[in-house]
Amino acid sequence: MKLLSFVHPIRTYQPCSGVGRHANNMLLRLAQREGGRQALFFSEQWLGDDGEMDPRTPLRELPAHTFPYPENLTERSWKMVGRPRMDRWVPDQTDLLYAPVETYLPVEKCPVAVTIHDIQAFETDLPWSQTWAHRWFRLKWSTWIYDTLRDCAVVFTVSEFSKSRMVELLGADPEDIVVVGNGVDARFFEVADQPQETLDRPCEAPYLFMIGGLRAKKGGDAMLAVARELERQGSDVQLVVAGPNGPEYEAQADDLDNVHLLGWVDDEAVPRLMRAALALLFLSPYEGFGLPAAEAMAAGTPAIVADRASLPEVVGDAGLVVNPNAPAVITDRVRTLHHDASLRREYATAGRERAQRYTWDRCVDRLVDTFDSITDGTDE
Repeated sequence: MKLLSFVHPIRTYQPCSGVGRHANNMLLRLAQREGGRQALFFSEQWLGDDGEMDPRTPLRELPAHTFPYPENLTERSWKMVGRPRMDRWVPDQTDLLYAPVETYLPVEKCPVAVTIHDIQAFETDLPWSQTWAHRWFRLKWSTWIYDTLRDCAVVFTVSEFSKSRMVELLGADPEDIVVVGNGVDARFFEVADQPQETLDRPCEAPYLFMIGGLRAKKGGDAMLAVARELERQGSDVQLVVAGPNGPEYEAQADDLDNVHLLGWVDDEAVPRLMRAALALLFLSPYEGFGLPAAEAMAAGTPAIVADRASLPEVVGDAGLVVNPNAPAVITDRVRTLHHDASLRREYATAGRERAQRYTWDRCVDRLVDTFDSITDGTDE
């Protein structure tokens, strides 16, 4: 199969978000598959003076085809008016055009497959759903997502939750949506075998780890409420946060001695930080998947997650599912974990077992099976 993969290069620069990790892992593994012929497709603006992609992306060594237009302006035009048609820039004999990122691609010469990780834009019951920023976000997505659902040979997504919301909110045909999931990097499985006491830690006291930063959309208010409750109850458990933070949350965290903000951390450091933690605390109100929960389970770290969106689906019975608006209850759960080593071991064991289903190779298997069914159909 001759596969062309559209990508936003900047989203693949490391360290990157969950969407960037999804794109990197899917595309690198597709390139490794025997018999697979894959090239990237992106705006030539992302090529450096050496004619190569930025060294910050692990996709740098993959072959690439480019188009001469600026990415942002061109993609806006695709989504607004379906122009410019991109067939002239798609190499002949391309069997399928695949995008692991949300977009609309106006191409007719081959089937198109796009990944939509979530449809948060169309949710109306989130704390920020009625803000002007979110309404504008929803309006922008409305200009293209229905065209994508109509024109693509298949739409991929990462959870049954996201699939169900596309069906319920957008009227999508469930037969046209395939759940490929997300995978966990092998380093999280490997670090699970290391004793916690041998790992470098960001603080001496036991800590809850959160990755994604203190922001409203990552449950920043709920996280700080738990930190305040831990402090009020005299617990020595700390909160360690990796990722970008909102200024208002940083100001609140400055007043709490038990909160440590690391900012962006290298991807290589995350497995160690996860493994050394008492538990993951992930109280995000909306996730299309929630990769940190799967990573925590793979690392042998109990996962405490919000009873929202896809998170209960990801952890199942192997994690602690909590109401993010009940800080006293969450704190009680944390203190019980802290003082009950056998309970921690139970969750660690259950989590590692459940995490086995979240591997990138399994995700690519689902992807390739779907590609084969599409291209077999076009050959008939």
